[in-house]
Amino acid sequence: MESETLRVRSGGGGLRALLARATGLDASASVRLRQHDANQVEVFVTTPFDVVVARRCGGTVGRDGAVVSAQALADALHTAPDPVLAEDGVELSLGPARDPSWPGALPPAQGFREIDSLPVDVVRELADKGRQLARQFSGPMGPPKSLLNQTVLTVESSEAQVEIPMRMIFACTSLGLIPGFAASLKIPRHLRVAGKGRWVRLDAPYGSVYHSTRLSLF
Repeated sequence: MESETLRVRSGGGGLRALLARATGLDASASVRLRQHDANQVEVFVTTPFDVVVARRCGGTVGRDGAVVSAQALADALHTAPDPVLAEDGVELSLGPARDPSWPGALPPAQGFREIDSLPVDVVRELADKGRQLARQFSGPMGPPKSLLNQTVLTVESSEAQVEIPMRMIFACTSLGLIPGFAASLKIPRHLRVAGKGRWVRLDAPYGSVYHSTRLSLF
């Protein structure tokens, strides 16, 4: 069976960090690759929080929209040479496609409207409170859905209003999308909130979280 491919020219280190956390939370996580423009690829990763996280890297996909194992991409990145040192990047072999494992459509590539921004400290504080409740009420299947679905912030502008559930906050912190206390002061300390139709997006310094407001994940 033919292997899917991804040529990486930059951003491999950040992508490795995201995938390490994602596969640590869910060994069966899937990745979907979308060519953002001529030079950048958006890498979407499933999470156990019923949201997807995304990060961009410089490069090109062998097949736009291909779905592969997150672990396969993580392993390929781990063993590959530094793409910055290669003249035309590094081509990664990602194994067979697993398109049927992707739970639905991707978020729109364009059209999101920024609504407001949130300080990183607010997100971190909400996540700490959520973890305390999760430890108190979690069962064998993890945190109760009522906690994950709980709206913790309502963000609005003159044109739009969106609700941010705890599952998006958990994804931001669990996937390492916000800077730690020791991070360089050059890294932004805020997250942008944007919306389009049924989609809500949180843009953090190290990636984005997407959530659909419909009952199903996507």
